[in-house]
Amino acid sequence: MPWPLPETDDARLRLAKGYPYAAPGASYLYRDGEAVPLTADIGPAVLQGRVPVIAHGSNRAPEQIHRKFSHLSGAESEIPVTRAVLGDHDVVYSAHMTRYGAVSATLHAAPGTRVTVFVTWLSEAQLPRMHETELGLGNYAYGRMTGIDLAVEGARHLNAAFAYLSVHGCLADPEADDAPLALAAVPAEDRRHRAVHQESALAVLRDHHAPEAELDGLILTAIADTAKRRRLIETLQAAAVPWEVPGFEMILR
Repeated sequence: MPWPLPETDDARLRLAKGYPYAAPGASYLYRDGEAVPLTADIGPAVLQGRVPVIAHGSNRAPEQIHRKFSHLSGAESEIPVTRAVLGDHDVVYSAHMTRYGAVSATLHAAPGTRVTVFVTWLSEAQLPRMHETELGLGNYAYGRMTGIDLAVEGARHLNAAFAYLSVHGCLADPEADDAPLALAAVPAEDRRHRAVHQESALAVLRDHHAPEAELDGLILTAIADTAKRRRLIETLQAAAVPWEVPGFEMILR
């Protein structure tokens, strides 16, 4: 298991509905469970030799990074996380439910939109752990995005970076044919897609799969029963919007 789930129903529902969790308003350095500002004098040195991976969903948030890397301490736990703006893309919901009951995020081409993301700068030793948490259940593919416009806080500019993208496509907006739903919790300029918060996205998923079901009950059942969660995901596939990210070259799945 990538990281342990809460034991109580209340805690599980908070985890599911809280996605993508709170992200700071500026770049930060994660170390030993704490997030401290990533100042200009720290930044250049600590990024050396690290792999830039775009964090568009929960990996933006210190609490999610802690769930995945709490086994590390000291310098081995350090992960610089830089705030950035990605041009011509948006952060939208994936057409699947995670093992912890949330509708998670993926990227989708959106000409003219500038969306706020973060970049996790992972060491070669940390990258396999991130792969384990992202690829282990077969929901994401890891690859390299090239030809992008990624303006990183601190005057850095990247035209290539790595990312995890959903293999399930995008959750379809029931109010707009062939359009995905964007994450309202992720800021964007000139957004072309309708944006909703997590609980509304979960309701869309519920309406696709079992419109008569009570939402909290469906979430808890899907968390507890892997087979039922997989069937739920299967019902979303016919209506899913294929994701479009030009320049993405898959490396691992």
